[in-house]
Amino acid sequence: MKFVKDVRTVGNPGELPDAIREFKPDSLVVDIYSRNYGDDVLGSICANLAPEKIVLHTTRENKHLNYYNAVHGICHFVYAEDSVEVIKYSLEKCLSGGNGFMDDSFQGILTNRECEVLRLIALGKTSREIAEQLCISKNTVDTHRNKMLQKLNMANSASLVQFAYNTGLI
Repeated sequence: MKFVKDVRTVGNPGELPDAIREFKPDSLVVDIYSRNYGDDVLGSICANLAPEKIVLHTTRENKHLNYYNAVHGICHFVYAEDSVEVIKYSLEKCLSGGNGFMDDSFQGILTNRECEVLRLIALGKTSREIAEQLCISKNTVDTHRNKMLQKLNMANSASLVQFAYNTGLI
């Protein structure tokens, strides 16, 4: 997938609907935390471009994601806290018409075994329980956990669980 076909920047949010009509973009990424882009601008964007073609750039702490979906029909998000690899994967899934859910290979970022371990972590299993279920040692489970934290640029297991939930792994 080629990410950048043509890039346009619009300085004044009021000009955005006209720019969308003129340039007819395949998709649009909107930084929702920009001071210039309030709910009125988001509404005008959605009036000129199908919501499934819009990706909001936000943070995981944003409490309004359900609102954006319910009011504007927007269901694609990328998160500022994620690593470049995760953002790239999310954009590819969103903009290729996919559902944004994570598959077992996670585009080569996580191994199949790491995805298995992450699924079990997200289901509340302890390292010992995961080790028993997968017939590996507890140390190996902990190694997988640490590698996932590094690969995804996350700080703790809670963020891994949130990631698994947000990406549809569980």
